[in-house]
Parts: sequence; C-alpha cells; structure tokens
Amino acid sequence: MHNEQVDSLRLRELVKAFQGAGGLPLAFGESYMQWYAGVVQHLASWTRTCAAPSIIGLNGCQGSGKSTLATLMAQTMCQLHGVAAIVLSLDDFYLTKDERRQLAVDIHPLLMTRGVPGTHDVPLLLNTIEQLRAGDRVSLPVFDKASDDRAAIQHWRTSDPGTELIILEGWCVGLSPQPTAQLGPSVNDLEREQDADLVWRQTINQQLSGPYATLLAELDALLFLQAPHFDAVLEWRWEQEQQLSARYQLAHPADQDPTMSRDDMVTFISHYQRLTEHALATLPQQADYVWALAEDRSVSNLRIQAGGTRSKVVLK
Repeated sequence: MHNEQVDSLRLRELVKAFQGAGGLPLAFGESYMQWYAGVVQHLASWTRTCAAPSIIGLNGCQGSGKSTLATLMAQTMCQLHGVAAIVLSLDDFYLTKDERRQLAVDIHPLLMTRGVPGTHDVPLLLNTIEQLRAGDRVSLPVFDKASDDRAAIQHWRTSDPGTELIILEGWCVGLSPQPTAQLGPSVNDLEREQDADLVWRQTINQQLSGPYATLLAELDALLFLQAPHFDAVLEWRWEQEQQLSARYQLAHPADQDPTMSRDDMVTFISHYQRLTEHALATLPQQADYVWALAEDRSVSNLRIQAGGTRSKVVLK
C-alpha cells in the first residue's frame, strides 16, 4: 500500500476516534477531511523547516467550533505528522476575578465581564509563549468558567518539552484596533445604555493598539473561521448554552441550573458584538487561510491568501 494511502487511513482513524470521544456528528469529520486536513499537512511541512517553534493564530467567533478544531489540528500534527504541537486558548489567560473587579472600579464596570481585550493577562501569555519557544516544560494556566476565576496552580496543565508549534485560539486573536471614527456609533443597547461616554470601547481599542498588538506580532500566520453574520453567532452560542444546560441537568438533577436564559445570553454576547463584527469586516482580507462558514457551520469555501498581512508561511 502506498504511503499516501496509509496516511489517509491513519487520518480517518484519528478523526473517527476524535469524533467518538467528543460525541461529534459525522459531518464534522467529513468537513475536517475535506477542508482542514490539507492545510494542517502544509503547516506541518512548513513547521519542520523552522529553526524555532512557530505560532499559528486561529480566530473564530463564539460557537464557531474553533476550540474543537484547534484540538484536532494539534492531534493531527502530533500523531500523523510528527510535529510537537500544543494549543493555547486565550480563554485560559483571563485576568483573575479580583483583577477584573479592580478594573471595573478604576476604569469601567463592564470590564468585570471577561472576554474583551483588556480582560486577559497578556504578559502571562507572552511569557508562556517565550518559555515554550525556549523548549521548556511549561506550566499552563487554566481558567475555571464555573467560578469565573483562574484555577489554582495545582490544577494547571504542564506542557511537554520541545514544543515545535503553538496554536493560539481565541475569538479576538489577530484583531487590529478599530479606526477611532467607528467607536462613536453604538452597536447595541448594552453600549448605548452602559457605555454612553465611550470609555469601555475606547479602553478596548487602546488595548488592541498596545499589549494585543505585541501579541499579534508573535503570529507567524492567522487562520480565520468566518461566520456568515452576527445573528449566526447568537444562534451558535445559544446552542452551546442549551448543550451545557442539558449536561448539567443530567449530572446534577437536584440542583438549580446555573446556565443562562436566552435573554441573559443575548446580553452576554452583546459584550462581543462590536469586535466580532469588526473581525468579520477585516479578517477576511488579513488572514492567511479563511474558511467561510454557512449557518450550519459547514464550510462553503476556503481562501488561501498570499496577501495575508503577517504570514511567514509559504502558502500554497
């Protein structure tokens, strides 16, 4: 049997096992084989030519499936292509609850809610990347969303030494600041009612111009999962919340369900609307690989762009 056929069989077995472990639909595996596996193979080949560990950014809105995709990409790199890949989630680098509470007092109450630029510990993330690039075994923070706080250090993960590829995934990874003129018009009721003086959105934009620009400069390439529109994000996030609710009720039938109602979810997502729409407007021109998603999350198109603004990868 030819090596290509063997590799194809191994990939199918890997994807099938991943689907089964995560309870994912068959369509997920078929989509990965058709739209993503070839890109992973190319990135793996490129990584092997690099003297130092490389960093690939993966941007996707809430509910787009970016975390699941990043995990399978890393497994494919490790198990099929022999590249020591690791996933870092921007979500694990949120500031602690006390730190965000202080931001809410000092700058704006909306900064208590995790998510937007300014609520992440960017120095911790940059230091983690530096240690991984040095080939060290690194303690990786974990954020506990149930308690809305960083987990105690004994619950952190530990990387293996010799990392060759870092996949950094997050909803605002790779974003540049908005033009100042775009900050004035409110995009939803949350901004109109709770940020009438623009302090919150200006603070976010300043963060994108400062610490997050330093993080952006670390990326060797940027991948983007392009939602069809913001309304799809609302539906995807609501679908996630319903799944969380079902799992919680199954595990804790006697307890009160702590998950969000639809109204609560809409309010929560409002914190992310401005930059999600900014990403949809700008990243299709800036990212190196862009997967256009339909409303059911299926891929309708893949664009590979030599004009990606920060790519160090030789694209094909």
